[in-house]
Amino acid sequence: METNAYSEDAALIGERQAAARALMAHPLLTRAAHPAEFSLVRSHNEWLVQRFQRVLGYRLTVADDHARLGKRGLVDQVTVPITRADGSRLTPRALTYLALTLAVLVEYDGPVSVRSLAATVRATAHEAGIDADPARGLGERRAYCAALLHLVDLGALTETSGAIGAHQADAAVDVELLPDTEALRTVTVHLPRAGTDADTFLAEAVDPEPESDQAGEVALRRLLAETAVVHREELSDRQRDLLAAHQWRAASALGNLLGCDTEIRAEGVALVMPDEAMARPRFPSDDPVGHTALALVRHLSGLLNPGRPTTSVPIPERELQVALDALGGADAPVRAEWARTAGPEIPDPERLFALVLELLTGLGLLRGEPGARRLTAAAARYGAEVDHRVPRIQDNGEDSRTHPEDRTHPEQPRGSGRQEPEPRDDPRSDLDRVASVLQAVANEKVSATSGDTGDEPGPREASG
Repeated sequence: METNAYSEDAALIGERQAAARALMAHPLLTRAAHPAEFSLVRSHNEWLVQRFQRVLGYRLTVADDHARLGKRGLVDQVTVPITRADGSRLTPRALTYLALTLAVLVEYDGPVSVRSLAATVRATAHEAGIDADPARGLGERRAYCAALLHLVDLGALTETSGAIGAHQADAAVDVELLPDTEALRTVTVHLPRAGTDADTFLAEAVDPEPESDQAGEVALRRLLAETAVVHREELSDRQRDLLAAHQWRAASALGNLLGCDTEIRAEGVALVMPDEAMARPRFPSDDPVGHTALALVRHLSGLLNPGRPTTSVPIPERELQVALDALGGADAPVRAEWARTAGPEIPDPERLFALVLELLTGLGLLRGEPGARRLTAAAARYGAEVDHRVPRIQDNGEDSRTHPEDRTHPEQPRGSGRQEPEPRDDPRSDLDRVASVLQAVANEKVSATSGDTGDEPGPREASG
């Protein structure tokens, strides 16, 4: 059977790009946690090392049983909280135990039990002046076990006998663990120096504004690869100029590395990953958070459509809250459907709303703080249709979009006999004026060919 050289090349490129996307999604890739993806990375080791360094300035290290992609340059834009398998965040106490456990395990070589490790963690915390004891009570034990489970999820720690969850429920239960020391040493890529506080450490992690155009292009490609949408108006003047000059070259370089498409619009640039890529949260999705987020974006895009080109529109806080209550609140009919299909994890309304807003903000579809949020133009790509489940807000003042005919001056009661104020400018009025001018020109042409003397007043003269 003959082999098509082009199909071989396409398959090779596809494997390399899939491996690159896997590293972007999981910077620490272990054989234990991601065997298929790690096998791809091992197969294309040299190409990945060179391309990540050239395109993004990231350092890739590949060992026998793990690969570590060391990212740098972006902190505030791409920092995400560490989460459990169910999506909930690790508490500050669990993060404290994670740091203490890592400090202990990087020196271990061989199996260790959960209870003996807890004793060493307690001694290390005491030496560092930290009040932490996994054996103190249920709350401390839960935080300690959450840290261990995170390391298991990373593939840096293996449960060889028993389960950590059993120890969490009963302190008397012991569990045998096998640490992967080399992988554990790469969990934290950028270690703080002695005496460095948190603010200084984060400030030093951010690269300064690049001086050369070449370094500026690398920083621009990092921003495009790591953020859902790059809005031009949020960039500095120099970054905006670099994006305008090099956006197509950046799109080509990132497409060759990650196998993604690039969507370039007036308001910004976004990378569109293949469906199987997990570099960003999957959206749209069928879970309650994704379902509510999609319905909210479509509803707001239809409700707040400005009727003219713009990069974002303000979201009235009351409109947002009413929409969230209708689409996922305690009395929302969809909750009964979720109870049948969504499994045991159905967030309560308050948590659901927080997760929805966090998701949409992370995707670049919402911007701003509570009370000053804005819907970006990128949201319209998911549809723009007012949801009939969301009740209309009556008498919503000057910002009302559901009942524009009800807008009145705040100091003028209805039915007072005073003259109603002029309505806000509507983009359609511009079209009406253009149509009037075109009609006047047409009338003049008709008059010139029909023998009309033009003594009758035309549209402009009559209005004067």
